[in-house]
Amino acid sequence: MTKATQEQETAITVNRGLILLRYATGSAHGPSPFAIVKPMPTSAPFLEVISTPGVVSGFLSAPGDFAIVRAEQPGQLLVKIVARAAGDPLEASFRIEPLSGDQAAPVDTQVAPASEQGAPCLLAHVARRGDLQTALGAWIGGPDGPAPIEGLEVRGALPNGVSLDLQPLLATNPPRWMDWAGPGTFVGTRSRALPLAGLRLRLSGAAAENFEIVASALFLGSPVVSRRGREIEIVSAAGADPLVGLRVELSPAAVGDVSVANWAPAARPPESKLKVFRAMANAVA
Repeated sequence: MTKATQEQETAITVNRGLILLRYATGSAHGPSPFAIVKPMPTSAPFLEVISTPGVVSGFLSAPGDFAIVRAEQPGQLLVKIVARAAGDPLEASFRIEPLSGDQAAPVDTQVAPASEQGAPCLLAHVARRGDLQTALGAWIGGPDGPAPIEGLEVRGALPNGVSLDLQPLLATNPPRWMDWAGPGTFVGTRSRALPLAGLRLRLSGAAAENFEIVASALFLGSPVVSRRGREIEIVSAAGADPLVGLRVELSPAAVGDVSVANWAPAARPPESKLKVFRAMANAVA
């Protein structure tokens, strides 16, 4: 078992204040991993992780464990989950509960490596929620939970001979297109309050002609727009409105009524694999 499958990391953005970070759920099929929470290096001067006396700071051994995070200003936490033994699953979810300060409502976020899911997925950096990993076919944000999307990365096992490339439009003044990037490369920004104002997606590779991109997007103040094709562009009507919802999936291309691809995407998951609970900002769970 390689290091890549023994552990998984994600970043969580927190605002100024006092936060309870709880290990909510572990694996449903095998021993749950343990977790290590610490400030990202750039946030270390103003973030502090406090654990129960006698416990190593930031160490969460099992679901139910928790740590207190004291944030003098907005920053990022690094959450690492580590399998207890070779072959054990890497699945965990964490709940961020505001105790005081400028935090938003409580948020549940899931950490699960794409390679373990056996399907491609998108990692998105979402304002006030941090990095969220969502299977293709599910909404990031969207009609039921809109939130500004600031960056994206394609992860997981795409069909052989296919690459899904992204080119984001940053909501600068004026909006600016970034360079194209392939799977495994994060595009956009983190923690700069700079949402995406548009997105281009394209399929490349020897087998790209066998597939199509099917995408839906929600921009602030606009209805959902949908696009389909091997190369698509999604931009709001105004050209600068924040992207607050995105759903992307791959579909086998068809000639007439006959599919030309042997690969089929997994069944579409529920609209969101991430449960977001809204409450008063200063409520204590």
